[in-house]
Amino acid sequence: MGNSKKGTKQVQPPTPKAQVAKAFGNKGDLVDAIVKLIGDAPDGTRSALMQVSNSRLLSHHHNTQRMAKQFGTRDGVITSILTIKYPKGAPEGERAKLEVFSPWRLMDAHRQATDGAARAAKVKPKKPAKKAK
Repeated sequence: MGNSKKGTKQVQPPTPKAQVAKAFGNKGDLVDAIVKLIGDAPDGTRSALMQVSNSRLLSHHHNTQRMAKQFGTRDGVITSILTIKYPKGAPEGERAKLEVFSPWRLMDAHRQATDGAARAAKVKPKKPAKKAK
């Protein structure tokens, strides 16, 4: 609900289609911007993205921008995740598993790895149990 006061003009938020039209012109231009940010996108990425809803595409674009700004490339995010999760070296196949993730999922995996490392560093040693009398 935009406004709830009587007599005031109701404000409608823009639809995802209107947001795409205002920021990019059309859906194809938004998809091209996402593919350009991803860089080494797998074959068929553009056609797959053209079938996604406008709101989901806006979310993908936002997260792909965050990934590019923070890490540069997909490879940078994957390397960062692997070094945080496996400081002694990643097991075989772990990099291949992460390479199929979308930018949003990579950013979420990085957040989880960072939070897990911070939580592990905060763990307090357990107090010894009291002796029964």
